[in-house]
Amino acid sequence: MRHPLSPLDDPALELEIATITNFDADRYLLANPDIAAWVRQGGDPRFHLEAHGMGEGRRQLSAGFHATLRDRRRAKYARFATIFDAARGAGGGFSFLDGEDAFPIGYGGPAHSLSDYDGESAHGGLSDYDAEIAAHPDRLYLDIGCGLRPDMFGNCLYVEVYPSRSADLVMAPSCTYPIADASVDGIGCFAVLEHVTEPWIAAAEFRRMLKPGGLLFVDWPFLQPVHGYPSHYYNATREGVRRMFDEGFEILDLDTRPNQTPERTLRWMLRGWVDGLTDDAVRDELRGRTVDELLALEPRSPFWKRVNAATPPAVRETYAAGNTLVARRR
Repeated sequence: MRHPLSPLDDPALELEIATITNFDADRYLLANPDIAAWVRQGGDPRFHLEAHGMGEGRRQLSAGFHATLRDRRRAKYARFATIFDAARGAGGGFSFLDGEDAFPIGYGGPAHSLSDYDGESAHGGLSDYDAEIAAHPDRLYLDIGCGLRPDMFGNCLYVEVYPSRSADLVMAPSCTYPIADASVDGIGCFAVLEHVTEPWIAAAEFRRMLKPGGLLFVDWPFLQPVHGYPSHYYNATREGVRRMFDEGFEILDLDTRPNQTPERTLRWMLRGWVDGLTDDAVRDELRGRTVDELLALEPRSPFWKRVNAATPPAVRETYAAGNTLVARRR
């Protein structure tokens, strides 16, 4: 069954007016995302209720509905518990993060925190994969590097390296996973592998975790600037993606989807470069050029020299055509 990430979007939602008598911090924050954001910055939920919440008529989840959410997390944990294998991961054990025998759970060493990133990846995943999961409620699936999903399936395990609100399993960054061999029917990994230190190991792990005949869905960027701090390592050409999965997989489809077409990269790079320039006059000059004029200008022409001189190092690195290494063997 598919459930929205936010309990406020759940068709079964039940709310009650929050008072001093019935106040529950968890239920209050789940019903008031703006207060939850304030609390993450150091605010106190009870103080808010007493100082503002009651006067504003703030509500909280009913105890019954909140119990329903917890029951879902327990039932989902029970469904996936048999496929966890700590020895298959990078090392360490499992821990319950919000109640015994219920998701979310942690694994291994320290995970990242959301503050380590420029922002949280939030998109709907891949429609093909969602359709596959929805069509087979009796099967088990993984979503590796889920970010913040607006909707989640009860038969899909959402995995992240920071405590996303979507994550069932929060683990220390690693290319190996604490999941048993041949235990899942499908794996989705969308705009993640460019951020993995050893994607070839992750690819082998996907094959290991899949049952024979299991399906793999991967979205791997090619011409995209550096993004997803603190880590961005490997973009991939189409043939690079093919090579990464040509052993142990039958490739059913490999194509450029509508969300991966060239104008997206062009707009991303131009917008980021223009906005990052330190010289307003050069920025205005670049914005004023036509496409034909830009195509006519050779690299290292006086115009591009002015643009590059106004490009700070961080922007140069983000939108670079390449990087050159010189090293000495130890």
